[in-house]
Amino acid sequence: MLASRPMTDSDPEDEAMPRGALAVRVHEQFQDDHDAQRALCVELEQFADMLPGMPPPARVRRICAQIECVTSNHFRRAEALLRDLAAASGDPSREEMLQSLAEMHALDAVHGQDLIAVLWDSVARGAVENPGELGYMLRCFFDGCYRAIAFKESLALLFEGAERDRS
Repeated sequence: MLASRPMTDSDPEDEAMPRGALAVRVHEQFQDDHDAQRALCVELEQFADMLPGMPPPARVRRICAQIECVTSNHFRRAEALLRDLAAASGDPSREEMLQSLAEMHALDAVHGQDLIAVLWDSVARGAVENPGELGYMLRCFFDGCYRAIAFKESLALLFEGAERDRS
């Protein structure tokens, strides 16, 4: 997993940043986070292609840890960064858009936790009990991640444009 800056809800550095610097920081952090998320999604797609087979338990453990990292750290960090960028933009619809993102992330987090449970159950059994179900769960998770990435990148561009228009 790619290393990234620790996430805080309110970063004192953001207060002193010149206009546009926050947008640059958001884009840099998103690049790191989204590269890691896309790599996870590619790995999950490969996993789906190998069903009904299972990867080795060590790989499943690593995948589960990555899912947990994405659904806890990356999602929370993205919401905080976009909240800061949205506040600087003054966009009147920002709260509704941020709420939509939070709901999208909540659904993806539930899919991730369900997926982790089934993966560990499959490791304990030594086989995938229901390959069709696991394939669907994998698709739900990685499709949700791809959708959230696209939405976050769109929001960042929208809020950045609104911030630029205000200056």
